[in-house]
Amino acid sequence: YLFYVHRLYSHIPSPPRDSFFFGHVPYIRRERTRGREIHEVVIEWTNKYGPIIVFWAFHNPVVFVVSPEMVKKVLVTYDLPKSTRVYEKLQFVYNQRCTGRGILTEPDPSAWHKKRTLLNPAFHRKNLMNLMSPFNVICERMIDKLSLISDGKTQVDLADELSRTTLDVIGKVAFDIDLDAIKDDNTPFPSANSSTLMGIQQQFRSPFWRINPFMYPYQQKVIKDIKFLREFGEKVILKRKAAIEKGMDMPKDVLNHILYMCKEDVNVPMEELVDDFVTFFIAGQETTSNLLAFTVFEIGNNPDIEQRIQNEISKVLGSRQFVEYQDLGKLQYLGQTLKESLRLHPPIPGFSRFTPDAIELGGYAIPANTGIAVDVFATHRYPGVWTEPDKFNPHRFGPGSDDTITSSMFLPFANGPRTCIGKMFAEFEAKVIMARLYQEFKIKLVPGQKLLYDLHLTMRPKGGVLCTLDKR
Repeated sequence: YLFYVHRLYSHIPSPPRDSFFFGHVPYIRRERTRGREIHEVVIEWTNKYGPIIVFWAFHNPVVFVVSPEMVKKVLVTYDLPKSTRVYEKLQFVYNQRCTGRGILTEPDPSAWHKKRTLLNPAFHRKNLMNLMSPFNVICERMIDKLSLISDGKTQVDLADELSRTTLDVIGKVAFDIDLDAIKDDNTPFPSANSSTLMGIQQQFRSPFWRINPFMYPYQQKVIKDIKFLREFGEKVILKRKAAIEKGMDMPKDVLNHILYMCKEDVNVPMEELVDDFVTFFIAGQETTSNLLAFTVFEIGNNPDIEQRIQNEISKVLGSRQFVEYQDLGKLQYLGQTLKESLRLHPPIPGFSRFTPDAIELGGYAIPANTGIAVDVFATHRYPGVWTEPDKFNPHRFGPGSDDTITSSMFLPFANGPRTCIGKMFAEFEAKVIMARLYQEFKIKLVPGQKLLYDLHLTMRPKGGVLCTLDKR
């Protein structure tokens, strides 16, 4: 049977394998010990073998695509569904319900479309415009904390501080709850979030851990952390429900729209409401914090870019410490810098789909029931479409750029019908935080840091981003 499966894909380019049974897994594991994640290896392979390759995870074939033409076919033309084999690992982690049937992992297209339609208004620009105050309130807490150590000498891991800030933002802006992650170093939320993401990642990376008795203590810790997040989410939902029943005025936030689903369908079970809470809580925090951390690192290595950002912030904000909605569109170069950071270091480095029927990609026949991986990290550095793809250059997203950027070559928020619902939220949040951070502080990287990637489902800078701060 295995020989038959391998013959089905023998016409598609594939790098040499270490083993017929283990496929490319041993090579990927060796590269990880050398500091390279799979998406960096995919760049090496696609540069050598072409923009479509077969990766063998043991006896399971996965077709990786990196060219914008094929990406568009996968996400838009064919609109391939999400891979149930992949997304069930997000739904349940070590048999513990995690994101369940949340908007990210809902397997039923009609149920997903209904949920997306109900939740979309929470992320419309018009609604987010009214939430600028909580965005700014959380930023002030961050500024207050960092001001205490802005002596130009004390080292601070800005990746961690930004993670705590985005956690407080998602709590306050999306759910109207104060987590106090910025000030409380002992709050359990950052570690619970990280543990949950790593637990999901390990299901892909080390599938046999599930049946390894020596990994039982680790599994129990992950399960405990997921239960903590879900139980917390249920308490928040019940509290909001009670407030609504009493006729109290509630903010038009994400939680309000999650509960609106109950009006449309009174039979929505609590566990599905919690699914969406956990989905937004985890995904909404981790991705933005990683974007900000990578951006700080790149700005720190490019003084000319930092100076231009500083000039723009001074021109737009002056001495004003509140970022208005109208300011966001004026912070054009900061926006370009954030986009370039998303290009080089996409927090979500890839998407998975599968083929219900046989299709064609890049001139190759792809059998039905094949896993397809859109490697965002490699597509964002694809030499056929990007000028100097490895160079950090915010100008490429500005007027007069040499790159004609399309939605199929730049896809940090995916593309097609399932484009990330929180895209606008993330853009608002990132601009507000970065504008206030660079308005208040001169940020210097601690010398000797090398940018390495750490894959915890999302891509983050390994070892954090160590800096010193000076007040401006």
